[in-house]
Amino acid sequence: MTEEIKENPNEALKKRALDAYKKYKSNMDILANERVEANEYYYGEPRGDEVEGRSKVISRDLFEIIETQMPSMMRIFYGGQRVVEVSPQGGAGDEEKAKLMEEKINYDFQKLNNGFKILYQFFKDSFLHKIGVVSYSWDKTPKWKFHEYENITESYIQDLTNGVLGNPHIIDEKIPVQEEGLSAEGMLIEATYNVKCREKIKQSRPKFVNRKLEDVTFNIDMTDVEDLEGFISIRSRIHKRKLKEYGFNREEIDDMVDKYDSTAEIQSRFADIGGLSFITDEKDSDFVYLHQCFMYDFDEEGNPIPKIVNIIGDKVGKVEVNKYGRPPVCIITPTIISHRLVGLSTFDGAKDIQDISTGFLRIMLDSGYYQNSPVTVWNPFRIETIPEERFPGLKVVMSEDGDPGAVMATMPSAPLAPQIPDIYKNVMPKIKGRRFGVSDFTQGLDPKALATRTSGGISQLMSSSQQPMELIARCFAETGVRDLFIADMQMNIDFYDIETNIKINDKWAMITPKSINGLFDISIDVGIGTGSKDMIFNQLINMLNTYGGIAGAIKDPRAIMQVFTLDNIKNILEASWETLGFKNTKGRFTANDRPRITPENPAGATIQGVPAEQGVPGGGGGGMEENYRNMAAMPYS
Repeated sequence: MTEEIKENPNEALKKRALDAYKKYKSNMDILANERVEANEYYYGEPRGDEVEGRSKVISRDLFEIIETQMPSMMRIFYGGQRVVEVSPQGGAGDEEKAKLMEEKINYDFQKLNNGFKILYQFFKDSFLHKIGVVSYSWDKTPKWKFHEYENITESYIQDLTNGVLGNPHIIDEKIPVQEEGLSAEGMLIEATYNVKCREKIKQSRPKFVNRKLEDVTFNIDMTDVEDLEGFISIRSRIHKRKLKEYGFNREEIDDMVDKYDSTAEIQSRFADIGGLSFITDEKDSDFVYLHQCFMYDFDEEGNPIPKIVNIIGDKVGKVEVNKYGRPPVCIITPTIISHRLVGLSTFDGAKDIQDISTGFLRIMLDSGYYQNSPVTVWNPFRIETIPEERFPGLKVVMSEDGDPGAVMATMPSAPLAPQIPDIYKNVMPKIKGRRFGVSDFTQGLDPKALATRTSGGISQLMSSSQQPMELIARCFAETGVRDLFIADMQMNIDFYDIETNIKINDKWAMITPKSINGLFDISIDVGIGTGSKDMIFNQLINMLNTYGGIAGAIKDPRAIMQVFTLDNIKNILEASWETLGFKNTKGRFTANDRPRITPENPAGATIQGVPAEQGVPGGGGGGMEENYRNMAAMPYS
């Protein structure tokens, strides 16, 4: 009875990964060609149909639309208001942890990872190239700080190396200054050195990276990043010294590259997946390309197990369980297509607009040129020299006396049909406005807008024009952006293992692993659906006035206390300043909770009869009622 030979699971997974990469690279080539075309339209490069002697102008509609979309999108996601809100899900005990987690996420993204640049490139890639991709990981790579010490002893050097004086140091250079010996008094003198060293500072932080789309390979038919049948590969450029970290032998990789250079058979083997560029960086032989393939394996009961397969060329390194639980990438697309990971870009909607605009511009410019510079027919028998070109002040010498009209004749050109400039001026902007909400009016470039419309009409037009951007913003918020912050939160819970000081409301707070370990949910507030910043600010001020009006109409001080409190005023003012773009507004309007020092209360003692929970300083009994009467009498307009 023959013994059944089972295939190595890692080898089977390696084969699946290589087969998937070859299969889906053709899809990536299609997207790559579309990206090249999109870039040509965005940068206004020649179309290839230019005719010598005629206009070669290129309309830049795609550039204008994207650059108009980007400020609105960045204002929505990176304005004064906080985009990320963390709410507790594990009970009352998680409320304080949720606040700290919210601060930690904002600190991670804005301070440690340059969040503005990440979101900007994230959105820009999706508008231009259908999708934007950001990968994330937990980074424990130490930070190095360089030092130089003079005349230090061997024992001091040992303390530096062992971390007795703080973080461990690595000695890079050690130069003797004084040898060991005896002083004139017979005392032992230790040897001293000048030392150059590196301080190893421990780090534990999330890392977010905008991925170039040419470094990403995936199943284009995937419906979601977490699709169990999906496949996502991320290409990274790594130094050969790091090969061991991913389970590779440097000698084997060098041998594989050498064989590729010398053997045509091996070159043809990798031709379908990019040739040598699949293996190594041709510009620097010390670097190779690591392909980390994120896919799902299944156990004997059919349960999915997220795996990472590390591949260089045809060599497989570590095959390990994906500690992130899903492919660590976030993907957004501006216009979502049902059951597809890849949707439509701004380029897809603006391509035909730019083609038509370019055609109209060329027709109008050619017409104007030939109307003012018509074709001239010269009579070679009546002129000494036919001029090659016409220019102001041109003098023509006739060969004999006669009528100048017999020397040259102008061939008239047909005037441009009036509907052509009318279509370009009136029809094309309307098409662009309906598709993208982009027009001279919405950009503040229409000088007649304010003169011909009421404030209510302008508000309605602005709200209507913002709807396409609001939909895109909501799609971004509920897909890749939310995934990004959820990943940040989960990685902090799973991997954060140091202590960090963060300034919150002008006070330093210590963030520890225990202080943020809880059950939370994340919501993304993109601040849309209520108008522009100025409109929202005016609404908040009107709300404040409404509170004041209600307080003035109520005669019962106790009722006023329930409607118009200092906290209400503080919250509305904070929201107003955040709407205008001011950051770190929390805590700037905190009520003074210490008793007032008055002539009747010189020591600032709390007067009997004031409930501690009211938080009304320096008053009690009738003083509280007087305080609310004064509040109700405050003028509001």
